[in-house]
Amino acid sequence: MWRKSNKTFHLSLVFVCILLNNLIVSTGLFIQELETISVIIDSDGAPDDVYAILYLLKHPRVSVRALTLSCGVSYVEEGATNFVKLLSHLGYEDIPVAAGKETPLVTNHTFPTPWRQGSYNFYGFDLPHTENKVSDLNASELIVSIVNSSPENITIVALGPLTNVALAIQSDPSIIGKIELLDIMGGAVNVPGNVGIESDIPNYEAEWNFYIDPHAVNTILTSDIPILLIPLDATNKVPITEEFKENLGQVKLTPEADITHQFLIPGLYFWDILAAVALTNIEVVTIQDFHLEVVLDKENHEGETVLIEGEPINARVAIDADRSAFETKFLEIINSVETTTPVTTSNDPTTSPDTTPAPTNTSSMELVVVVPTLGLIVLHINNKKRSLK
Repeated sequence: MWRKSNKTFHLSLVFVCILLNNLIVSTGLFIQELETISVIIDSDGAPDDVYAILYLLKHPRVSVRALTLSCGVSYVEEGATNFVKLLSHLGYEDIPVAAGKETPLVTNHTFPTPWRQGSYNFYGFDLPHTENKVSDLNASELIVSIVNSSPENITIVALGPLTNVALAIQSDPSIIGKIELLDIMGGAVNVPGNVGIESDIPNYEAEWNFYIDPHAVNTILTSDIPILLIPLDATNKVPITEEFKENLGQVKLTPEADITHQFLIPGLYFWDILAAVALTNIEVVTIQDFHLEVVLDKENHEGETVLIEGEPINARVAIDADRSAFETKFLEIINSVETTTPVTTSNDPTTSPDTTPAPTNTSSMELVVVVPTLGLIVLHINNKKRSLK
């Protein structure tokens, strides 16, 4: 009698497994063991950086090790303070934040002053006070420290001018071999730039991040670091629409989705967030391999991205984007109902070991899926993260 029941149980279990497998395949939902991506985010503190950072913080495969501020839309000290408050507000107190150099390597290029002044009050977004402080290390020092102390290679997601990253590799060239990938939002390869369109600067070839510090771009392009470049060629295909913002407002479930909704400005583009999503889901962009150079000192062409034929490839470049796939993945992560304890191991070398909390190595996420004929399904996924020690 027991044997018959046991056999029936096993047959039932096999049937359930087959049914679940068919469900996963038919809905395009695949659950697999994937490596965690250890990331340093180098941001210029712009409003569109915010939801790119939130996406990476929430993604179950990404471990954010540090956040640095480059000279860009935000003033670096104000931007660093803003992000310390944001991370504290969301429970990521132990991710160190460092301010970088306030000016580019060589030029005196800056974003328009009215844009930069918004960083004084975090563009109108009110955050509670925190006792946490900006790191005593500057941005390039923190990048070098994190890369050198990490047991695995580090991916750098650069969302602003490349000044901090260039200074880091200039100060310690040995870190080049320890950088897994440099994921850059910047440049305009086969499309016009946006500097002259958005300001009274008569440069219609360069994209803003490359224009601000072209010498930093040159340092990176000649460094042998693996590069994934997300230029205007791809970001022009993912505009922020009123419809997208309205839809997010109706379905937002998480603090990250709510903050994103507040920062979205219809009429602009998903510049930095496309770089973030392409890091975790490369299929949202179309890639071609190029050899790129940057114009350094030709008047009204500084920061122009130049494609050179017949030279060794130095960058994988997104030339197009799948808007629907991008929006779907972005919303899936930013609006996932998550029960996560952030990684609490301090990455800041200035933090005393005696006050470092014990690390956590697991997180879980509930993914809500609507399946035709079966209704609402909630999948609870446990994600193991590698220790940061």
